[in-house]
Amino acid sequence: MKRFKTVAILSAVSLLLPTFSSGFNIHLRLSSGLGWLKADEVNRALAGWREGWKRQVEVYPNMSLEGESVASLHLGLGFEAELLFSFSRWLGFSVSAGYAYASLDEKKNLLSIYQDGILYDYARPTKVSAYPLLLSVYVFLPLGQKFNAYLRGGLGAMQATYVIREASKTAEADRFAYPVYDNAKARRLSYLGGFGLSYALDQSLGFFVEATARSARVSGFEGKDNLGESGRLYTYEEYRPDIDFWQPRMALHPEEPGGGSVRNVREATVDFSGYSAKIGLFLKF
Repeated sequence: MKRFKTVAILSAVSLLLPTFSSGFNIHLRLSSGLGWLKADEVNRALAGWREGWKRQVEVYPNMSLEGESVASLHLGLGFEAELLFSFSRWLGFSVSAGYAYASLDEKKNLLSIYQDGILYDYARPTKVSAYPLLLSVYVFLPLGQKFNAYLRGGLGAMQATYVIREASKTAEADRFAYPVYDNAKARRLSYLGGFGLSYALDQSLGFFVEATARSARVSGFEGKDNLGESGRLYTYEEYRPDIDFWQPRMALHPEEPGGGSVRNVREATVDFSGYSAKIGLFLKF
């Protein structure tokens, strides 16, 4: 009985090996595209910063709001380089590295305020970025000799960066000053699922389009501020008695904020979860 099982297993392997070896290929895939991310806590802090200034304008008679440019941090760009090993026409495995970011510069998040007869510009430029390293499994769905659909599932690590600055200048000045500058980093797992279509132009070159959904809530950010002081990134609400407002904030602190003027304190999370669509080229070796 044992001999029969051994012969059966060896026979099955010998039948499968030619199929896998004849279908083995290596592809280099290069792609870029647009992505949408949640970044809820980041956007809540941005909205709190704007609301704080607007309430000051309402309270103080020597101030007036002359103009504003308001935006939220959602739309970003992404790039990926990937080595895809296909073991047959139906199954593949890949290793990839990428870069993704979303940012708001001074012009996209700007308040122009008259104060004591002088026009000032206040801005809060913000950037989040990530370097994902992924291992992915592909299931190919052949639709013809050159045309394929595929499903993709990925798991990996993400190195994320959060950079926030507060900028100010007189309207006539050319450059901003940055009294607040926080730069923090963290690493967490990320997950990805996607669907794509590929077309081979010839034996060695083709292109593809891909839509993906990802889950990547990154916490545990640590870094330094503009004074070089190390800290952890927290999100919380701080009471400002001059305008009677609990202002949402997201900032680096050497220890957890406390006291009667703060509430809802917790470690900050930058949520890179969202959707993306990209187009790319592949080279077959």
